[in-house]
Amino acid sequence: MAPSFRRSRLDLACEPSAVGRARSHVGDTLTRWRLPKDVVFDAATVVTELTSNAVRHAGSCADPFDAGQVRPSTVRRCALTLWLTNTRLYLGVWDQSLARPVLQPISLEAEGGRGLQVVAGLSEGQWGTALTRPEGKFVWAALPLPTGYRRPTARDSSPSRASSWR
Repeated sequence: MAPSFRRSRLDLACEPSAVGRARSHVGDTLTRWRLPKDVVFDAATVVTELTSNAVRHAGSCADPFDAGQVRPSTVRRCALTLWLTNTRLYLGVWDQSLARPVLQPISLEAEGGRGLQVVAGLSEGQWGTALTRPEGKFVWAALPLPTGYRRPTARDSSPSRASSWR
């Protein structure tokens, strides 16, 4: 039997506000999907790191700002995708940059560069990147679901008779 799955996508402007919107979307979606709170927390952490990297390295305007323009330059885009299988939760962020992320060694002196270490740790090393066409990349991570976790079915999602009387 092929694994069943759920999927969600959120298109974003690749600017600082995207991080909070992506994190909020993860919390709302995964709560609706009835994932355990610790998985929701880990997923929000991973998405925060991946979206922050997209904003930092691929964000801002696609064209340099020109004060003589009537309209502002086109803002770069990014997108968050979540998909749930029977055993894993996958989280991915697409952006318009071709620069692949690099896992930096841990350094006590560095002011940054720890985000992918966090992603690698929470995903138990199950993360990666792929270039997309016509431009951009997709960075993903897979979080394991707890042993014995049972994905809710459509029947579980419907209101029970007892709750409908309240």
